[in-house]
Formats: sequence, C-alpha cells, structure tokens
Amino acid sequence: MSEARGLVDTGTARSTVGAPAPGALVRSANSLLVSTGVSAVLGAVFWVVAARLFSAGDVGRDAALIGAMVEMSTICQLNLDNVLVRFLPGVREGAARVVAGAYAANAVLALIVGTAFVLIVPSVVGDLRFLADDPLVAVAFVAGLVLWGIFTLQDSALTAMRHAHWVPVENIIFGVLKLAALPVALWLAAGHGVFLAWIVPMALLLLPVNVLIFRGAVVRHRATAALHGDTGLAGLGRRRLGSFLVQDYLGQVLMRLAVTLLPVVVVATLGPTENAYFYIPFTIAIAVDMMVLSAATSIVAEGAYDVGLAREHVRTVIRRYGPPLALGVAVLVAAAPLVLLPFGTDYAREGDAVLRLLALACIPRAAVFLAGAVWRLEGRGRWLLGAEALMLVLLLGPVVPLANGSGLTGVGVAWLGSATATGALAAVSLTGFLRRPHGVAADTTHDPRHEDR
Repeated sequence: MSEARGLVDTGTARSTVGAPAPGALVRSANSLLVSTGVSAVLGAVFWVVAARLFSAGDVGRDAALIGAMVEMSTICQLNLDNVLVRFLPGVREGAARVVAGAYAANAVLALIVGTAFVLIVPSVVGDLRFLADDPLVAVAFVAGLVLWGIFTLQDSALTAMRHAHWVPVENIIFGVLKLAALPVALWLAAGHGVFLAWIVPMALLLLPVNVLIFRGAVVRHRATAALHGDTGLAGLGRRRLGSFLVQDYLGQVLMRLAVTLLPVVVVATLGPTENAYFYIPFTIAIAVDMMVLSAATSIVAEGAYDVGLAREHVRTVIRRYGPPLALGVAVLVAAAPLVLLPFGTDYAREGDAVLRLLALACIPRAAVFLAGAVWRLEGRGRWLLGAEALMLVLLLGPVVPLANGSGLTGVGVAWLGSATATGALAAVSLTGFLRRPHGVAADTTHDPRHEDR
C-alpha cells in the first residue's frame, strides 16, 4: 500500500461498529467536558480548603511541589496521551501491551527525571532545599511523578477504547478524596499534608481504574477493533511514524511552554502583584481552552475508529459546542468585573480588561485545537509543530514591550494577537479539510520510495 496516502485515507465513510459515530462522539466529548469542568471546580475548592486549614507557607511549598510534579509529568509522558488516543483504536490483540508499554515508558523517564530533580534542584533553588533535608518527601515526590503520569495516561486509554464515560467518574472521586484527605492530613499532623492529600488518593485510584482498563475495556475493545481491522498502526512505516510522533510531542511541549512561561514573564516584567491580577483571568481562559481541547480529543478518538467520518465529527463539534463557546466568551467579555468580583474588588478592577482579551482569544484558539485534531488524524506532524511554534514566537516577541507600555492589557493583546494570527491559518486549513472532495488523500507530500517500512 502506498505510503503517499498518508497516515489515513479520508475516502468513503465506513459504518462505525457499535453506536453511530455522531452518538459515540457526543458521548465521549460530553464525558471529557464534564470531567474537565468538574476537575477545575473541585481543584479550586481543594486550594480554598487547603488555604483555610494550612499555613500560607505550607500551602505555597506544597503547591510548588505539585506544580513541579504536574509540569514535569507532561514532559515525561512523551505525548503518549495523544498517541494512545490517536492509535489505540486501531490496535486489536496488542491493546493491553500498548497501554502497558506507555505506562512503562512514562515510568522509566519519570523515575530518571524525578531522581535528577530531587538530587540537583534543591542545591540550586533554596525554597526547595527541604527535598534534600527530608528523604521521605524526596521519595514521595519521585513516586508521585511516576504515578501521576500513569494516572493521566489511563484517561487517554479509556477515551481511546470508548470508555470515556468513566473518566469524569474517576476524576470526581479523585477530587472528593483529595478534599477529604486534607483534614485527615491536618489531624495526623503529617508533614507536607497538602502534597500528600493530592498524591495518596491518586495512588489509591490506580488499581481499580486499571482493573477496569485491562479486565474490561481491553476485552471489549478487542472485539470492536477486530471488526474494524487495524486502522491505527498497521502499514505505517517506522520512519514516518517516528517523525510524526516527535513532531507532535515537540508541538505539545511548545504549547505547555507558552502557558507556563507567560505568568513568569508577567512576574519578571510587572511584578508579583500584577501577576496575581493576571493569573486568575488566565486560569479562567485556560479552563475554557481545556473544554474545547476535550472536544477535539474526542474527534481524534472517534476519527481513529472511522476516518471516513472525520468531517462529520468536526461538523458535529462545531454545531453542538460552537454556540455555547461563543456564548461563554460573550458572557466573560460583557461581565468580566462580575466574574472576577468573588476574588476581590482589586481583582475585578485590575483584571477585567485582560480577562476580556484572554476570553476573546479562546475563539481563534478553538480553531487551532480543532485543526490540530484533523492534523493528528492525517499525520501532519509538521503542521502541529509549526502552529504551536508560530503561536509561541508571536506571543513572546511582543509581550514584554507591550507589557512595559500597557501593563496587563498589553499582555492580553499579545496573547490575543498570537492566537488570532495562528487561528486564522488554522481556520483556512480546517475549511479546506471540510471542503475537500472524498477520496483525496492526506499529506501527499511524502515520497514512499524513501520510507523505512
């Protein structure tokens, strides 16, 4: 079979086994949207309760630990969350091995990176010196880094095998257990109680969720994938697949880098007080982005089962979730001071303009996420990497001059400008995909004669 047809053939649509594809797509998207929304709410409540029960020093110290663990885990996962969603639907007998292999790869890298972190960073960053002074905390951090990666990857495995309805259940239980663990940790006078309240419930959930995956989801998936045939990994050349995975991974790193660096730039340019007024609106906007990204993930998962229905999946997401997104953005723009008022009058006064700008950016960023889902299905790794690189460059280039000239408003303008420029290009690509005649192959620039098969 010619590799010039790309990773998928977007030709005649096939029937989807089980539920009709639009129904399966909507159920998956709704499940992930609920999970994202509830996790955000319970996460906010967790930090409010932690702030009430523990000292500011304890909360700040453990928040730094948790933040470092989550960010480092993103790197250590090697983008395997997206890999599972994209390719696991087409794997038949080897689904359990693929999931276990993803876990193992994450665990090995996390163990190496985590160990290096606790051995080196405390000598450089004074605020983390306690990791060198308390070996038990250092071991708990490394273990938490390993387990958090598995905890994240298992959601992708459930989504890929059409068990996304368990994802919000798992995350709701996790959120509730975290809250319950806070007073227990306080009562036990446990050191680093906030950190332990985060990682212990996560560790307890790994066993039952993975019993569900390996004893239930994998068995059912094997029968479904057998009827579809191997649409994920079979027939792909190793070099082509490897190139795509590396490009996709680097694109995800750049996306996380933009989100991580922007508050740092604000602190360095405008100071910690202004960053407080920025960070709350930024968190709200990123929460909206994550909702859209959840729907895009469902497009990839369902499109991997039946690539001929990918266009209909994209149209379904736009029709069903586009109006609520537009309404939500309109509410944030119109009522920004009221949205921020619960955080205090200073936040409502200082953060309203930047919240409006960040909210407007959610529209073009949604186009990037949806186009990214299509590019992932078509194997266009260079497009995934290029879009994130462009957005990062367009953000970091003007953000400091704009911040110096216009404060937080300038930061918001930089974020909106980079999103708008990249989103416009993504929208052109997305429109071309929706209008493409059936039977036109994806990414025909590849020469099969040079493929390492």
